[in-house]
Amino acid sequence: MAHAKVEHDVVIDKLMEVFRSSGYDGSSMATLAEATQLKKASLYHRFPRGKEEMAHAVLSYVADWTQNRIVDVLFSTNTPKERLEVAFKAIDELYDGGRLDCILRALSHGSEANVFQQEIAAIFQLWIDAFTHLALDFGHNQTESDRLAKLVITKIQGTLILARALQQPSLFQEALDELKTSFIS
Repeated sequence: MAHAKVEHDVVIDKLMEVFRSSGYDGSSMATLAEATQLKKASLYHRFPRGKEEMAHAVLSYVADWTQNRIVDVLFSTNTPKERLEVAFKAIDELYDGGRLDCILRALSHGSEANVFQQEIAAIFQLWIDAFTHLALDFGHNQTESDRLAKLVITKIQGTLILARALQQPSLFQEALDELKTSFIS
């Protein structure tokens, strides 16, 4: 009996769930295989370099998502307010309203953190560049635009940790609302 082919995007999504919840060091091949519903041999067939290659594939997916859902949106020709709303809606969905951890944070520490550092930094830089562009379009000067762009990342990251620790995901939406106000004012 033939096994159903598991789509690549589904595999990446499941790998991301495991890395997001367990980090790189805490994600075993057995756990990754179970989450993807693939045998270890099938995972190694798809990712010959093993767990590290899986994490790189997840980061590549996140970079593509960032380009499509954040960068392209914030550089579009819509009004700055429309772009802000669309981007923040995507961010809210990405983190399930503050219930999910950040995959970049999860892969940025542990024994192999240095292996992923450049990819993670590049993804964060995409966010910074896009939000700086948006802030400039809102009329902020360069210094303030740079500050606001970095504030987006630090506020989101900090609030994700706090919202999960206190089991209050509503803190995440409050943070997004405060960030929106910072751009508009």
